Amino acid sequence: MDLLAEDIEQVGHILAQRYFTEQGWKFTDIRLSGNKIIGAVEVVNEQYSRYPYMSRDWYVENSAEKSFHLSNRWDKLTVLASLLQTCPDMFNFLLKINNNMSLCILKTLQSDLSNLQENAITDARKSGFNVYIFRAGVPECLDFELEEVVGGISGRGTFR
Repeated sequence: MDLLAEDIEQVGHILAQRYFTEQGWKFTDIRLSGNKIIGAVEVVNEQYSRYPYMSRDWYVENSAEKSFHLSNRWDKLTVLASLLQTCPDMFNFLLKINNNMSLCILKTLQSDLSNLQENAITDARKSGFNVYIFRAGVPECLDFELEEVVGGISGRGTFR
């Protein structure tokens, strides 16, 4: 069975998540949680405006959204949110490796970086982020078998 491009990318996405988990890295799927990361800036600002005797860093460190943005400091969170707003849909994952924040782009061996992604990488590096490209080798065609278990009440059917 030939796989569609989106199927190949989805398999690559699963491979990347499995690899990050096996390495013991904290990571966030930006495609699922990017808006939550951007929204965390507003949440921290609201909390700070109500209770300004605590630092914004304290609110970032103790925010419920920390599991998404992985930041410990206000300046890191604002830079990340700004980057995600200016480069939407360019990065797949946010990684935290040894307390260093990195961004990751998923590519299959069948695809190359677009000009927009290359520009986003440049912007991310200028903003202080390491950038990884996770290249997954996913076959374009997969074999499979469909077996029928015969017997019982239903009788026999044939699949073609």
